[in-house]
Parts: sequence; C-alpha cells; structure tokens
Amino acid sequence: MDEIIQKVAALGLPGVVLVVVMATTGLTGAAAITSALAILGGPAGMLGGIAVLGITGLIAETLAKIGLEKFLISIYCQRRLTEPIEQLLQELNQLKLLNADIRERLSRTILDGSGCPVTAVDVGERSSQSFEGGSASARTAKPFVSVHVREVIAILDAVPGMTQAHPRDFKNARTVFRLWDGTELKTWKHMAGVDHVFLADRNDRMIYGGYVGWIHSAALQQAIERIRQKFQ
Repeated sequence: MDEIIQKVAALGLPGVVLVVVMATTGLTGAAAITSALAILGGPAGMLGGIAVLGITGLIAETLAKIGLEKFLISIYCQRRLTEPIEQLLQELNQLKLLNADIRERLSRTILDGSGCPVTAVDVGERSSQSFEGGSASARTAKPFVSVHVREVIAILDAVPGMTQAHPRDFKNARTVFRLWDGTELKTWKHMAGVDHVFLADRNDRMIYGGYVGWIHSAALQQAIERIRQKFQ
C-alpha cells in the first residue's frame, strides 16, 4: 500500500483528483483517468503518462481497504515533506469535489502532520532541518500553535529569501497588528535596512522570526498585508 501512496503522491494534484474521481464516481481504468483530466483541463498527453503507471487498479484496491479520507491523508503526508505548504493549501481550497469537513481535516494534515505516521516530519522539524538551506522556519515556533498560525507561518516562509531571524532581535520589534486569536505580528528594520518579521503569542513569547534582504522587502510587505486581510 505504501508503494501506491508514493506513486499517487508523485503525480501531485492530478493524482489526488484521480483518487477523488474514482472514489466518488466508481469509475476505473481509462474512464476514471479521462474524467480526472477533464476536471483538470489537462492535455491529452497526460493520459498516457498516467496510464503507463498502471495504477488505477491499485487505487481501487486501496480505496476499498482504507477509504477516501485516509487515502488522501496518506497522500498529503507524503507531499507535505517535499512541496511548499502554502501551495498545498491553495490546491486543497480548489478541490470542490471534496466536502468542507474533509478539506478542513486535510488542511490540518498539511499544516501540522495530523493523521500522519509518527515517522513523518512535522512542519517545524522539517523547516528546522532545512534551515541550513535558508528556510526561516528553523525556528522558535512552539510545539503547539493553532492551525491558523501555522498557515500564517507558511505564508511568511513562502516569501522569497526568508531566513531565520536571531531571537535577540525579537525585543526590537514593534507590533503591527494582532491576529484574531491574539497572536501578534511584529516588524523591525535593522539599521542596515533589513526587514524583519516576528510572531508572538499572547504572553509576548516569540513563535516565529524571519528576515529578508532589500530585494525581497516588497514581497514581505505583500505577505504581511495578505495576513492582515485574512487573519486580523
């Protein structure tokens, strides 16, 4: 079963749509692939690429064993380890074939690994491991923050050039606004003109800190404004 999950996860969104179509329509084989591609608006060439994998029969068997929701959770447990969190969340919001409850549970899987095996890497752990490569989430985030704050962190981490800020700079930051749950978004500009952003809990403890170079300052401001509109 792990093998089919990995194969479908490797297909990305087309694989997810194929699984959902098969679960909701009962179609299999070429009919299921054709229906999935019709929903995606994909080129005909994708049909052969998916068909060569010969996976529709295995998908049907897996659906019969564990059901749609567990299958999708397993797929997103795999994908969240290698794909941007924000991109996966945007994709999930577009999957209108799924009801709101399943999308909400899958969003928790994407954000914090809910439902994943204990061997799956958590959002914070994954970011921490990638810090040497420049991710800002090698971070100070507390182990348990809300789903919404994790989404805010994903938005900030998606800003080009975002790098982990040193906790010592947190004290220099000033609150710009508060999220609806009381989390504070703070900013600070270094004397060299480097823009920093921080998140603090209700007790003014740092849960996230990052900075970007001059070239990416505009992108950071756009992300902050997006967070203000969505979460304030």
